[in-house]
Amino acid sequence: MGTLGNVKANQLVQLLILGVLWGSSYLFIKVAVDGVDPFTLVTGRLAIGTLFLYTMMRARGLQLSRDRRLWAHILVMSVVGIIIPQILIAWSEQHVTSSVASILNATTPFFTLIFAAAVFSTERFTTGKLTGLIVGFAGIAVLTGSGILKVASSSAQGEIALLLSSFGYGIAFAYARRFLKGEPLVLASGQMLLSAVLLVPGMLIFGHPLEMHLNASRLICWILLGTLSSGVAYILYYKLIAEIGATSASFGTYLIPIVGIFWGWLLLGESVGPRTILGVVMILAGLLIATGLRRNLRARRLPHAAVDAPPVRPR
Repeated sequence: MGTLGNVKANQLVQLLILGVLWGSSYLFIKVAVDGVDPFTLVTGRLAIGTLFLYTMMRARGLQLSRDRRLWAHILVMSVVGIIIPQILIAWSEQHVTSSVASILNATTPFFTLIFAAAVFSTERFTTGKLTGLIVGFAGIAVLTGSGILKVASSSAQGEIALLLSSFGYGIAFAYARRFLKGEPLVLASGQMLLSAVLLVPGMLIFGHPLEMHLNASRLICWILLGTLSSGVAYILYYKLIAEIGATSASFGTYLIPIVGIFWGWLLLGESVGPRTILGVVMILAGLLIATGLRRNLRARRLPHAAVDAPPVRPR
């Protein structure tokens, strides 16, 4: 990944804010999903996120593409990189803590690397990357323990669902590097819009929008999930891409498990034991080894519109 050496103080503050916004989404989901089913919850947050991103796009004088081939790629991204992972995350948080959700979802770069190198040939396996993968997956094993093998238990199913969501995100990121190029905000708006539209039938069939049990805290978290995690965070993300490049902007993701653990402990009373701490340290160490010790100069040199656009990932 890139370096933070040339990032200005105000940009570093924005990176920290971005990490906090994304990391807080697991708290919002955990609270809201107690009263809103996963399909309705995700559809609502995507609708709110679409409004934010589309408004920002139009304010910059941009329009959605009319390229049918591009929309075919966006369709793949919407299903694999947004709809399926988001449903899995929301469902999983009915069975696992928000802390565990934030940690396991931080494994996405591992799956991205695997698919980018093994399937799409946009990366190459190196000693450092393979070492990082080994350390990272060892961290997953430490975090979940043997409990993940007890697939009949709800907690194991939740952990497996989270890993599958990261698996989907990994495919999406690798796919985007291979097939999606263009203005990131336009691509993100298109992905978010299409995902919200596609989820409406699923919500009506599998969800229970008329059987919600909302109170003030659940409603507030649902609104914050859409406005902050799927709206403001991505506006800030693409602003940082324009200023410091996609590579350096991605450093905000390293804060996700730290923020998720903190909010879970402080506001939800979730326990943080030695195994949790060791697991997250190993996963973050694996990420640094696999991706953080290399510099992608291309992402820093190309103009904003020419950078391979990362897929929108509403957290």
